[in-house]
Amino acid sequence: MRKQEILIIESRSDQDIYDGRCEGDTLKRVLQLQGVSAKSIEVINEEMFIKALNIAKRENIKYIHISAHGFDEGFSLTDGDIVTWRDFDRLAWPILRGKCICFSSCSVGNGVAELFTLHKSFCNAIVAPTRNISWGEGLVAYSAFYHRAQSHENSSSQNVKVMNHIVGAGTFKLIESPYISRTYTIGAFMNNIL
Repeated sequence: MRKQEILIIESRSDQDIYDGRCEGDTLKRVLQLQGVSAKSIEVINEEMFIKALNIAKRENIKYIHISAHGFDEGFSLTDGDIVTWRDFDRLAWPILRGKCICFSSCSVGNGVAELFTLHKSFCNAIVAPTRNISWGEGLVAYSAFYHRAQSHENSSSQNVKVMNHIVGAGTFKLIESPYISRTYTIGAFMNNIL
């Protein structure tokens, strides 16, 4: 079995669980169809979130995909706790250094750049929505993003443009680290790209 390259961390609301809405397992299956190995973990509180982040220490994990309800100042966990950007920095620095973070969380793209003011090398790059997105929009957009990330000929900025073409102009943005703004090719190629 191939090593995972994408770690999907999902923290659904209690209503999402009741209604059966789940992005993590669905995205994992879509990625498997594309030949990309991913691991999906559901977390409900900060303790479980920290355990999931520690999985990211593996060298082969290139992308951390976080699916949670979000807003400009951070995102929420299932138990109702809010993870602000300062909290996220406290929990994830330096674990996510050298990784790329993809948020499937409403509006986090409006405030997540704060992470780079706390640690300019917090991670390599962040892809995040700037508005409220539906479950379907997140799933379709990130399926396209990760599909395109399989080719060393595509840049992350081009991939985000495609995401925006699919779900609406300006929906997603790429925020690059001022320290190292490298993203990665996933799947069969396994080469670094800029």
